[in-house]
Amino acid sequence: MSQALEKILPLSFRNYVSNIPVYQYYKGYLSYRNAYKDKTKAIYVVGSPEHDNLGDHAITYAQMNFLRKAFPDYTLIEIVANRLMHNMKCLEEFCSPEDIFVLQGGGNFGIEYFREEEVRRKIISEFPNNKIIVFPQTIYFGDTELGRAEFKKTQDIYGSHKDLTLVAREATSYEIMKAGFRNNAVLLTPDIVMSLDITDPPKERHGALLCIRADKESIFSEQDKKVIQEYTSKHYSNTTFTDTCILRSVSLEDRDHELNTLWNQFKEAEVVITDRLHGMIFAAITSTPCIALGNYNYKVVGSYEWIKHLGYVKFTNDVKHIPALLEELKTIQRPRYNNEFSVQHYSQIIESMASSSAREPASSIVTA
Repeated sequence: MSQALEKILPLSFRNYVSNIPVYQYYKGYLSYRNAYKDKTKAIYVVGSPEHDNLGDHAITYAQMNFLRKAFPDYTLIEIVANRLMHNMKCLEEFCSPEDIFVLQGGGNFGIEYFREEEVRRKIISEFPNNKIIVFPQTIYFGDTELGRAEFKKTQDIYGSHKDLTLVAREATSYEIMKAGFRNNAVLLTPDIVMSLDITDPPKERHGALLCIRADKESIFSEQDKKVIQEYTSKHYSNTTFTDTCILRSVSLEDRDHELNTLWNQFKEAEVVITDRLHGMIFAAITSTPCIALGNYNYKVVGSYEWIKHLGYVKFTNDVKHIPALLEELKTIQRPRYNNEFSVQHYSQIIESMASSSAREPASSIVTA
């Protein structure tokens, strides 16, 4: 299927065709192994989303950007989560012991988004001889009978792998992983999206941007949300609403466009108020003053610890603090994101991946 034809076909049909095993066999691993016979190593980036959450898409975008720079001599092969099973036969046939698996980072290490946990379990179980690394994650199984049972299953599966590294993106997850996965290496780094800097080119800023979630992770009532809007209306002449979930599927081909559209909204705002983790991070990487609000677990406040030194991102769990924080943020002159703080932490990921073996020459990207 040509790229031109893919662009004009409906997403549903493209997804259908992309899920045909023969098509995946050609587009992914067979073409990779046949076309690049001199390349003996690849990095499989497994678990990419095609759902509506642009925070997850930003993680994949940042992962690919990070890996492209850190491992220019590897072939990167991106595998969408819902296409994994159609690619397993190809993976089993063409994957070599020197290949590395990178499993998607995010906030889905647990039972809330269980399909992603099943994807990780499948790769970890089926490829015991490959180096595998789970990119920065928040872990949350919950203190329920189901949560405890599934956590035990995950511990057993992960613990049996001889070369698996887990990366936590905040301190609470790090402590849980260290205690629960004693047979695996555990690292602590920021969310991989913090490796990006989307400040340039700058845009003219006007008004406030509200990015408030409406799902199960929100801790704020409709009345709270109304109060937040009233506060911003008193401080800014116009208020715009957005969300990192855009209520439509996003294909690999559309990822960059959708992300840049959202990032431009942040770059055009004088201030952002959000209870989305990636709302806070998008504000940081676009150099946008921000008030971040908590959610039902520790991922927002935990990740805030990485960027609180920036000064233009503030955190509170109490909506009553918003007016004072809005006044404080107005005094900040032209903030500028600097991601250098994260480099030393991400170097742990590079060291862990590079320890598998010496690298081979050449570089390209294949999607499957």
